[in-house]
Amino acid sequence: MSDNNKGGDPEGSYVKRLIFLFGFVYFAQGMAQASGLISQPLSFYFKEVMHFDEAQSTAYLAILTVPWLIKPLYGLISDFIPLLGYRRKTWLLLLNMLSAGAFFWLSGLNDASLILSALMVTAVGTAASDVIIDAVMVENGQKYNMVGKFQSVQWFWFYAAQIATSVAGGWLASTSDPASGLHTAALITMVAPACVALLAWSFLKEEKAQINTAQLKSTVTGLKEAFSSPTLWAVIVFLAFYNFSPSFGTPMYYHMTDTLKFSQSFIGTLGAVASVGSVFGAWAYGKFFTKKTINYQLIFAITTGAIGSFAYLAVVHNSPYASAIMIALNLVFGAAGAIATLTVLSLAGKACPAKAEGFTFAALMSVYNGFAQLSAIVGSWMFVHWFDRALTPLIIVSGVFTLFCFALMPLLKGIRQQKEDDQK
Repeated sequence: MSDNNKGGDPEGSYVKRLIFLFGFVYFAQGMAQASGLISQPLSFYFKEVMHFDEAQSTAYLAILTVPWLIKPLYGLISDFIPLLGYRRKTWLLLLNMLSAGAFFWLSGLNDASLILSALMVTAVGTAASDVIIDAVMVENGQKYNMVGKFQSVQWFWFYAAQIATSVAGGWLASTSDPASGLHTAALITMVAPACVALLAWSFLKEEKAQINTAQLKSTVTGLKEAFSSPTLWAVIVFLAFYNFSPSFGTPMYYHMTDTLKFSQSFIGTLGAVASVGSVFGAWAYGKFFTKKTINYQLIFAITTGAIGSFAYLAVVHNSPYASAIMIALNLVFGAAGAIATLTVLSLAGKACPAKAEGFTFAALMSVYNGFAQLSAIVGSWMFVHWFDRALTPLIIVSGVFTLFCFALMPLLKGIRQQKEDDQK
């Protein structure tokens, strides 16, 4: 592409800037989410100090999903209520400094209720910051036909962060007492949102804005049209059902600790191995899968998701090969899981209507996050109360629910099936 502008290709330069911003923010989110560095030290603290069982641990932290369920609200506020004259960078500065402060507060807490309160503040800051970045991603992803590619960059760096946080979290849980491990993780994590705040303020170039009543009315009209679309409702149903596969995340952690007798350090290493697979999966998605239709991607996601669930039947009982099997499963299905996740998120991005991209994508992600958490709660409850802590039936239920998603694919006929063009 030629351009008479002496500065070179302005569109190419802007895309590169977006890629850097998306990658950095998602790397920080990989550090700062409840599933990040603090995850294993927190689970270890609840298990060893608070003596929570699997269902109690999952249910206690379920409230942290609420900030992710109301993501559309953050989108509306950012879009139409400028803070100190800006719609993006001042909100990003405030929200991420709020998260950093809450992690600092958490570093001195021992009471479970106060810990949860601090985590709630971090969840609000992280979820709202995520909405702002995702709105920019969807708008520009649709403009340049790069939704899948932008998503792959975001999640590549998210998974890269999880490699480090898995190893570090396992090390903290294994070398420190539960309280010290939790507090140290909180102090380290504090750095991530603080860096996002500084980067957003210094990096983003944004013109001053005022409350735009006319644009708000236009967006409301767009939203009415969007939510009268059968295609959008079909995507909502698919996202809900795909995520309502009673997961075995928390039960698996307890199973690895109590039945397989894995050390906390090795459990952290397994998380890192899965994240290495996920990094490869994110790269493979951007390189190869974005060239395939969304139907092809969905078939791959559903098939590998079901196989991945059933594969964990190999580690229901302890054996001399349990650790080697877990390493292989985490690596292979870490990659497959990343491809599946990016497929589902790209499905949501492609379903967003013009002029309501940010709000609609946030609404779809609320469905995605809400049913994922509901699945975790139901899975843990079933594991404790129905299956008497037997992992086999929970694994089978998860795999079967995933397979049922094939029955929903005919509902998605309205989704655009085009492949993404190669972009530099």
